[in-house]
Amino acid sequence: MALDEEMRVAIVGAGGYGRVALDVLLAGGLGDRVLGFYDDTHAAISERVRGYPVLGDVEMLKSMLSVEPVHVVVAITDNTARLRVANSLRGLGGQFFTAVHPLAYVSGVASIEGGCVVAAGVAVHPDTAVGSHCFLGSGSVVDRDAEVGAGSWISAGAVVGSGARVGARAVLGPNSSVGRKASVGADAEVAALRHVAREGA
Repeated sequence: MALDEEMRVAIVGAGGYGRVALDVLLAGGLGDRVLGFYDDTHAAISERVRGYPVLGDVEMLKSMLSVEPVHVVVAITDNTARLRVANSLRGLGGQFFTAVHPLAYVSGVASIEGGCVVAAGVAVHPDTAVGSHCFLGSGSVVDRDAEVGAGSWISAGAVVGSGARVGARAVLGPNSSVGRKASVGADAEVAALRHVAREGA
């Protein structure tokens, strides 16, 4: 996703996911566009993360949104909390940036909604639909015609098979897989290495 000349990016969450999001933005050459982090635990964490300032809590970001346009990446690991914060920012006119690592492959006819983080080595194949505020971990694959619901967490090495459906806020553990045309529901958790097959297959 391209940014216009003046647009800046803020990251919500200065923990592990926030550092991953920053890394993807830096890899994409967007380091000069990153304002810094907002985190509700800002008083208890360091003032800077990899040289970028921790600017305050989410309420301070909300105040800033009323003054100037900022694109936001909500990098909170908990799926439900991530969507809750994103929805509150959206209600104030917040816009969301999708950070895609330059070493990821995203088909030109795939759809990835705002606020996602796509790590190195990800492959998103044609005619897929990835909802907003998802994380696609390193080496994960979303195969053709698959759907991934909003707020899902696709861990490193996980595979969403062709035509498969992953419900909103689901978690696929490392190296797990959802088979061709199989489905997992909203809020489902698929353990590491587990394979979910299509019913009746």
